[in-house]
Amino acid sequence: MEWLAQLLPGPIIEWLRVYIVPFFKLQIRVMLRGLLLGITDTLLFITLPLGISLGSQAIWNARYHLTITQQQQVERWSNAARLIAYIEDVPPVTPLVLWFKEGGLQESNPTNCEGIMGLHTATATGALPCFPAGELDVHKVLYQLQLGARTFKEYCPEVHFGTVDSRILKKCYLRYNAGPAAQTDPNQSAYVMNGYSPLHKEMIHTDVQGRKYRLTALGAWPTHLAMQTQLAQRKTPIAPLALLAPLLLGQEVWDKLWIRQEITKPPSDVILNEPDGAEEIFCREPQVHECFIAPHEEGDPELRPFRSPLLLTPENISEPACGLLPGIDMVASQPTIVLAPMPGQLRRYVDGWGHLAVQIENEEWSVWITGLRSYNAAEGAVMAGTPIGAVGGAGSSTPSIHYAIYDQNQAGFVDTLSFLPMVACGAVQ
Repeated sequence: MEWLAQLLPGPIIEWLRVYIVPFFKLQIRVMLRGLLLGITDTLLFITLPLGISLGSQAIWNARYHLTITQQQQVERWSNAARLIAYIEDVPPVTPLVLWFKEGGLQESNPTNCEGIMGLHTATATGALPCFPAGELDVHKVLYQLQLGARTFKEYCPEVHFGTVDSRILKKCYLRYNAGPAAQTDPNQSAYVMNGYSPLHKEMIHTDVQGRKYRLTALGAWPTHLAMQTQLAQRKTPIAPLALLAPLLLGQEVWDKLWIRQEITKPPSDVILNEPDGAEEIFCREPQVHECFIAPHEEGDPELRPFRSPLLLTPENISEPACGLLPGIDMVASQPTIVLAPMPGQLRRYVDGWGHLAVQIENEEWSVWITGLRSYNAAEGAVMAGTPIGAVGGAGSSTPSIHYAIYDQNQAGFVDTLSFLPMVACGAVQ
């Protein structure tokens, strides 16, 4: 810059020093400040949504019984497993449950020669050759799934494709692990029950070599329930997982505030279905057909499902239908609160596609409610009439709930309409 100073007259140089140089110094400060603010805004624009998405996914991941990868395997292999189960006459999800317990739903053999289905006795006695460690193609996976289902049936011949009795299924899973002569109480077995409830956490398991250790993996029975619930709700997801988790969490927070406000209001168009002991308060006498049995009449009347699970009168109700969870669909005309139809222990089931379901179980009955748009109650004890969630109603992505009732005394699903209050019967289609 010295050559420029030699070319310019002194007064001009002084003018530049007094007026122009301070101006540029000031602008540089402004530019730097603007650049810093721009970088900060950009980082916030990127990291805030990313943080919300990852944080929401972490919350939902903690609620999954099965990981997202495991859920995808269940979805991928469900049809083949159902066909194998039908051929071998075992419940539809059993091949997948055994694969989860013995092979983690991995499509590769472990190094212990027992394959993905843990066929210890068959390989140890030479009835089957060693399954070499390594990756498996589709045909080899199907072959082992069928071997596992066949062994399950051999160990427990009283089980069938339509068996839903928890007592039989728990016993059969125990036999698969401990041998057909096992006499242990399945409810005390870590292999069968670990993770089922807070009382079944980190249970002690004894392996075939007699070694004892605490389990962290889910037991066969809660795995059976989780897979059954997932496959009973096979619908298209409303959004990718990265967006779905924050949407679900936001909806849950909103609904909690809404429910708190609603339950303090005077009732309007609300079903008042407290039992009064009259037999005619329900829609009809119990119907018995291919997937419904006659419900027991004795027992504690306080434990029976007697409320409608929808607070507002449903717009329409389907006739009962069979399936993994035989029951009815109840469509709400508008967003409404979902209530516990009976007292019991509530468990929540959610999958990576945004399907929410609850099971409420007591000593005599178990009910399933699927199709919720949000949860309101935590897992644990609930009373009849407790708000447990919400449904979106007609025109939304969650228009209805599916409601199924299982009779634990009689070991079968029952006609749901025979437990629905008469005030809702007019909506039956």
